[in-house]
Amino acid sequence: MESLRQQWRDGKSTLGGWLSSESSAVAEAMALAGFDYVCVDMQHGVSDYTSAVRQIQAILAVDATPIVRVPWNDPGIIGKMLDAGALGVIVPMVNSVAEARAVVA
Repeated sequence: MESLRQQWRDGKSTLGGWLSSESSAVAEAMALAGFDYVCVDMQHGVSDYTSAVRQIQAILAVDATPIVRVPWNDPGIIGKMLDAGALGVIVPMVNSVAEARAVVA
C-alpha cells in the first residue's frame, strides 16, 4: 500500500470516505469500495473507542488507510487510536497556533 503522504508528494489525487456509523462491516465495505482512506468520525459520528478499534482493523484488512477524527485534543484518545492502528488523526476545534502546538506536543 502506497502511503497517502507519498501519493500526495507524487501529485496524485486520493479519494476518502467519511464514516459516521459504528459498524465495522460498513467500514470494511467502504474500504473495499476503493477509497484510499476511510475516516472514522468520533466527533460527530456514533463511534466510541471499542467500535473505532474494530473499524480500524476492518479498514486495514483491505489495504486502505484508516484515519480517525477524535472528539477533541485528548492525548489519551489520540494515543489509543494510534495504538489501534490509525495511520492519521484529525483533531477538531484547533483555532490557534497555541492549540495546534498542544496537539503535537
